[in-house]
Amino acid sequence: MDPSRSLTIDEIASDQIKGDGPTGTLKPARVYIKSPNIDYWLIFRLTNSSEKPVNRIVRFDEPFAKYANIYYREGDEWRFQSAGLATPIDNRPVHNRNPIFPVNIGPNETKTIYLKLHSNYGMITIGIHCNEPEAFLNWELLQTAWYMFYFGATSALVAYNLFLFFALREKLYLYYVLHGTCYISWVLIYSGFDLYLGVSEIMHYRLNSVVDLVLVFLALFTRQLLQTPINLPRIDKVLIGIAGIAIIHGIASYIEITYYHYITFLAFPSYLFFMLLGVYAVMKNITLAGYYLLSMGLYFSGIIVLALLLMGLIPYNPLSRYLYMPGSLAEFTTLSLALAYRVRLLQNQNTLFQKQLIETERRTKERLERAVAERTDALRKANTELERMAKKDGLTGLANRRLLNERLRHEWKRLARERQPMAAILCDIDHFKKFNDQYGHQGGDECLIKAARTIERCLHRPGDLASRYGGEEFLILLPNTDSAGALTTAERIRSAIEDLAIKHENSETSDRLTMSFGVAAANPHEGVTAEQLVAAADESLYRAKNQGRNQVVRS
Repeated sequence: MDPSRSLTIDEIASDQIKGDGPTGTLKPARVYIKSPNIDYWLIFRLTNSSEKPVNRIVRFDEPFAKYANIYYREGDEWRFQSAGLATPIDNRPVHNRNPIFPVNIGPNETKTIYLKLHSNYGMITIGIHCNEPEAFLNWELLQTAWYMFYFGATSALVAYNLFLFFALREKLYLYYVLHGTCYISWVLIYSGFDLYLGVSEIMHYRLNSVVDLVLVFLALFTRQLLQTPINLPRIDKVLIGIAGIAIIHGIASYIEITYYHYITFLAFPSYLFFMLLGVYAVMKNITLAGYYLLSMGLYFSGIIVLALLLMGLIPYNPLSRYLYMPGSLAEFTTLSLALAYRVRLLQNQNTLFQKQLIETERRTKERLERAVAERTDALRKANTELERMAKKDGLTGLANRRLLNERLRHEWKRLARERQPMAAILCDIDHFKKFNDQYGHQGGDECLIKAARTIERCLHRPGDLASRYGGEEFLILLPNTDSAGALTTAERIRSAIEDLAIKHENSETSDRLTMSFGVAAANPHEGVTAEQLVAAADESLYRAKNQGRNQVVRS
């Protein structure tokens, strides 16, 4: 921690704890910010032990930070990126409500990452995670789907009761709508979704005061539902007092955000009072008190867990962080049912109208569920298509190097266990550069596509794999195949390519398109490596070219 907020990255880097430190994939770490206006520094290392560069996503799981900065060295210079509430979403490295930073790590490289965190909020907890891009995308889609479901479901309940208000013109329904709308707005602001609407940092802070209106309208709703001015006049004064204190706190936090965290000390006893009031109202046999007690119990269970988390009394986990959302959804649903029951009590003569309202609510919920299911299915299909495209060559549709390497490693291990051979065919279009020079790059692309389709057509077994190895070269893997079988396959492909009768007037080999083939086979269980197999096929291809091309040579 840096209470003075004066330390620079050079001072932090020179004074960091020596030693290996955490490396590899960062385990989730959490920072509990009890008091605002203190800089927090986090230091960890990311190591790439592979021979290829990798991408990692360093992310904060909450939008509360005013400043969220990342520092790491690239050569002799510091690389710096900034996110957080002080940085508009359009200016962030990743356009996301939470601070997100992409980090590229070179082959066999270790990077020391420095994160600087500062918040104007007190009594909050922020987690820092490091994920692969695909894992980050899945996490983002899952969380967004959950929020969209929540906003959709609660908004439907609010809309339903708004309709009742316009039909009945009773303040009770208006207070429910205002309470629900303010709560949904607070969740939207608390989770940072308002930032997508271009809300500024200062306005984001001020909008948090809407949480006080949640308390105000819940107190007013309670007065109307339980008729406390008539049934419980003394308790009614307490409800008015709670609403008044909430208004004062809301004005204070609107002016100065550092007062915001005191809402915990106001909300916790207030909601406890509401729940105890529900118990007392049930004992007094007040109409609809049972519904009220159930809704407050469900609501309070989520609020108390969140309050204890913010006060640092319980550890962070998905349940403690997000229980308030299903708790509030259950509260909205229960209170909505209570209001529907009240309509039946007051307007028994309007039964048909009531059935229409219930049917409308049912259809709304079904549409929401259907929309969520369709969106989830669309996301699943999109992810599947992206994964497929990531392993295919964009021009020929054959496997790319990524899929080739995966299959080669997998098949090599399998054949080593089964003590079976593996063959490889490396083939190359003869004088392809001259073909490109004569017929242009579009003609060259069409030539590559026809060659790729011909190669695939000549492979008859599901386990065989044809891939684009680079440029005009193709590599074919033939599991469970010896040298003789590979030679036969290569000759079949060579003949099929020649039978295409694609004109190649500048070829020094023939007046039509031809290919040269290098064949090699090996037994993985004999200690030979996959790289040696490919190298042997490459050597055979080299010999085929030197011997006049348009032929098959095996090692």
